[in-house]
Amino acid sequence: MAKPQQYQPPRRKEPGLISGLFSALVQLIVWLVISLMLSIIIEWLGMIWFWPEQGADHAKAVLAADQTYLNRQLYDQSLAIRNDIITYTSEAVAWVSRQSWLEGILHNVPDVPDDTLFSSLQGWGYDLYQRFDDYLQASTYVTQTFVIRLALILFSLPIFVIAALVGGVDGLVERDLRRWGGGRESSNVFNLARRSIVPAFVAACMVYISLPFSINPIIVILPFACLLGMAVRIAFERLKKYF
Repeated sequence: MAKPQQYQPPRRKEPGLISGLFSALVQLIVWLVISLMLSIIIEWLGMIWFWPEQGADHAKAVLAADQTYLNRQLYDQSLAIRNDIITYTSEAVAWVSRQSWLEGILHNVPDVPDDTLFSSLQGWGYDLYQRFDDYLQASTYVTQTFVIRLALILFSLPIFVIAALVGGVDGLVERDLRRWGGGRESSNVFNLARRSIVPAFVAACMVYISLPFSINPIIVILPFACLLGMAVRIAFERLKKYF
């Protein structure tokens, strides 16, 4: 009597390079949007509890300070693309400042009788806008700061690349030493290190974008670049000795 064949589930198809890059890009965009929302919420909470006397001027001061950090990049003419990035960033900041759509809706409505429901809703909306105008203005400043900090992170990408290269070279050297020295394999450590590479970069973006005060970007970027380099080093060090 023939033995019944055991059911074998189909093998899961691994995503390709293009799909993997697209998925990583979508995840990065989602995390950046979350960082923007978080930075606006932090600014609003600060306006309520920590700097109520400054109001939206606090976010405006942070924007001016970050604009100063961005303008310092003009002194380095080694890469022509830097001036283009700064120009596009300035245009994006100016575009954000012109997006006062809510005020336009409240002011550019057709004239209606005062005793209608629409007129009452318009008046209620205008009063609400006047009450929270400072918070809306602060959110505009925070969004402009978000654009500038994205440009500063883009300028900081070489730091992450150098950290990854140094960590990869050092990890390959340690791998060869482990290979010829009869070291033990550890796939768990390799998988953990490999999965920590992208979060190290995403965490740097989120922390820097969400800060409610202006700070030199290198103070935030450099520690996370070192973490990324360490993750790359461990991942390369724990590669299989034989393929």
